[in-house]
Amino acid sequence: MLEIHYREIKDGTIEILRCFGNGDSVVLPDEIHGKTVTKIGDYAFSAHKKKEEEADVYQAEKEIFSGEEAEMFCGHKVREVFLPRWTTEIGKYAFYGCVNLETLGFSDALARTGTGIFTGCKLKKVVLSLYHGSHSALRDIVQDTRFLLEADIRYMEIGQEAHLIFPEYYEEAVENTPARIIENHFHGTGYTYRQCFFRGEIDYRKYDDLFPVAAVQEEPEIVWKILTGRMLKPLGMSEYSWMQYEGYIKKYQREMMKYLKPEDRMAFLHLCGENNFFSREGIEAAISWASEKKDTEVLSFLMDEQRKRFPKKKKTFDL
Repeated sequence: MLEIHYREIKDGTIEILRCFGNGDSVVLPDEIHGKTVTKIGDYAFSAHKKKEEEADVYQAEKEIFSGEEAEMFCGHKVREVFLPRWTTEIGKYAFYGCVNLETLGFSDALARTGTGIFTGCKLKKVVLSLYHGSHSALRDIVQDTRFLLEADIRYMEIGQEAHLIFPEYYEEAVENTPARIIENHFHGTGYTYRQCFFRGEIDYRKYDDLFPVAAVQEEPEIVWKILTGRMLKPLGMSEYSWMQYEGYIKKYQREMMKYLKPEDRMAFLHLCGENNFFSREGIEAAISWASEKKDTEVLSFLMDEQRKRFPKKKKTFDL
């Protein structure tokens, strides 16, 4: 049973202060006793909260957590949190010290994020649901963490999705002695990818324009993640950007199978087949990989593609 400690704030909506349960994932309710949940309190999921506040208690009827005795849902116990649809604010240090936090879900209602919300975290994925246009707090979220981050963006009105990768980066302070200043140097494309926003909206063209740089600077595993995310869900992609991604596939196709994520593998192979991306050498390398891994589904598909696109020539004899 999910137990929530909350309080009513000045505008008559609800602020969540603490959660209790026995699992590592929580989907918070949009309303408590008919009142909209709009705020996640300071240190709400952190084990470093110095003092617990007086609060009202709400027990959800739905069995979100399993188990009998509820424990405080904070710190290392937190893996996934999906915020209420109408949440407009996340308080300061809300996830401070949540070392196992992997996924955060939120909507375009979110407008403000407090200081250090991901301190001590390595957030891996965000799920953004856009109900009204394209404006969101995604920029603030991705810029608050320097580690590799995946973003699933769902446009609810038009029923389309995008999948973006923001690579890891790190910042280095370098002394410029002649100028007597300290310069900040950024290593990795992650910092630049995190600047691909304009007035709170994702700038897909700017994002795609960075691919040639990422292809040179990032490890192949990251490059293929960026590429598959965009090509499988090419929302906002220009024809020129598509050609850039296509060119990379054709050039490095022989190593492709090593880097495709299992959940994307078949969909991406179908895309390659439908767009005639396969080369003779590339499909032979892919078949060899599938045979070695004993992946019968992939192997069957690739062999069919090979027969269709590169049929063996029948031998003829002159008498």
